[in-house]
Amino acid sequence: MLPSRADWSPFAAFRALALPLLATLLAWPGAAWAAAERRVESSTTTLEVTADNSAIVRHELMLAVRGAPLVSFTLRGVDSDAEPLPGATVTRLAGGSGPATPQPVEVHASAGQLDVNVSRQGLRGSTFLLRLAYRTHLEGALRAIGEAGRAELEWLGPRFDDGVDSVTLILQLPAGRSAPEVAPPRDTDESYGIIMSTLRRSRDRDELELVRAHVARDEVMRWSVRLDAGVLSSPPQGQAALPDPELPPAAPAAPPPDGATRELLGVLGAGAAYALLVWLKATGLAAAARARDATARAWLPGSSALRAFAAGVALASAAVLALSGEPPLAAAAALLLAMAFAAHRSAEERPRLNGPGEWRPLEASAFTPVPTPALPGAWLDAGRARGFVLLLACLGGVVYAAQRAFESSPFTGACLLLGGSALLPIFCTGRAGELPLDALNHSRRFLSDVAQRLARQVELVVKPIGRVAAQSDALDELRLSITPARAVPGLLGVELGLELRERLGGYAARPVVVVRASEGSECQRALPRGLTWTRGRNDGERATLVRPKLPSAELSAALLQELFALLASPPARAEAPVKNASKSAGKGLSTVKAGTRASPAHAT
Repeated sequence: MLPSRADWSPFAAFRALALPLLATLLAWPGAAWAAAERRVESSTTTLEVTADNSAIVRHELMLAVRGAPLVSFTLRGVDSDAEPLPGATVTRLAGGSGPATPQPVEVHASAGQLDVNVSRQGLRGSTFLLRLAYRTHLEGALRAIGEAGRAELEWLGPRFDDGVDSVTLILQLPAGRSAPEVAPPRDTDESYGIIMSTLRRSRDRDELELVRAHVARDEVMRWSVRLDAGVLSSPPQGQAALPDPELPPAAPAAPPPDGATRELLGVLGAGAAYALLVWLKATGLAAAARARDATARAWLPGSSALRAFAAGVALASAAVLALSGEPPLAAAAALLLAMAFAAHRSAEERPRLNGPGEWRPLEASAFTPVPTPALPGAWLDAGRARGFVLLLACLGGVVYAAQRAFESSPFTGACLLLGGSALLPIFCTGRAGELPLDALNHSRRFLSDVAQRLARQVELVVKPIGRVAAQSDALDELRLSITPARAVPGLLGVELGLELRERLGGYAARPVVVVRASEGSECQRALPRGLTWTRGRNDGERATLVRPKLPSAELSAALLQELFALLASPPARAEAPVKNASKSAGKGLSTVKAGTRASPAHAT
């Protein structure tokens, strides 16, 4: 209905004409064709090669159409000499109305593409199956190769504007003496992709089915297949002639090493290199353990040479099983066995009994660390700088080799990545951090730090003391003696030392405070009742052990300050801290039973 004369304006005129114009444009076939969205969901091509070096190409395309009826379609990238064959059809599979029967279409070839015309009105639907075929001459697609009796067919498939997720080529050939096979990719072909093949042979025909999971947008799909040259009436130029049975056979020349030989040599080299690394790791760890009065321990028993040989053989076996196509479980089991032969447990500390000796006061210079030679095996220890850098370099080499292998065989590349895990037992077990600590040097550094933190407390007298062996007159243990200026009656002394404890993955030094008091004295009553007292160095002395919650110098100094707050004289000052002893956990006060482990900080 047109607007009234009072409402007439340019805007009202446009509104009145807009709907008829829009309906006309939508009904026009050319506009409908322009608005249609067509995408190829899958492509199946049958390439039937005949004996006269020509071929019949049949395409089956799954089309997804949205927005408008299917009026036409263009297939680009076909052979330039394509001669369309009759019988092309399109079938509606989903959407629309009416029977889903094949409808004939017209196909025209021009300039390396096929133009398909469905009808002027088009077909409505969402999914269609398009079938068409053409004849081509394989001029330039066949070429000779160095192998006698074989030729190579290189055929270019069509290109798709939006790419395709599933592309299949079925190559049909007359039956030959040798089966067709996928040709190895050339170094210059970067878009070869992953191709799966299935071979079906009969008395009259050979059929090779090739499937590629994805083809990128506007990508030229190159199919390369090696076939028996005898199925062709005229083999490609340069093809080596078959030997004449009338002539005596010529002496065969020594063939160059093939791919299998190179793979075998590479496997043997990798096994030998791995065995050498395992042996170097075992010998270096044994020397480092001797320097720390410990014994190196491997996961599996045996000498270093025997375990190295077994590890190399197991790794080479894993590679052979993986490359020969055996079940992956067998190769994985061989790899795990190689890693088990190369792995080490934490070193075991040798028991050492201290002989007779006496405790003596020492000078402040006793805290100066004594230089010791570096432990061997740093290059194969990921916990040290040189070993960590070497491990990164080795893993980088494995990743690079796997990336190169992925171009020709993704399975081989994945096997190389998994095989790189064999380096982890060498670099990440048997580290210097898993060996027993250098007790004296560690005590010097730790006690020196605590002494500096307590130096600000003028009411405390801090000095180092050491236990000197009677026979060798050598220092075998170091402690820190702390004495308050005014102490509660019965306090005989307070000492801070370190005890060596085994933990998961190595050893650790834990600080411990030894409080010595007379039996039944006021000093015992001033401390919390949860402490356990044991016999000290003589009959009248009792001792207890107190440990900070965390093994740090800061918490150790805080624990000593809290203890002396309880042990300060006169006794009246000690009553309040005793009542608030439970609040000392915030600064690290923790009590345990004494005498539970023979260690440098034992109560005696």
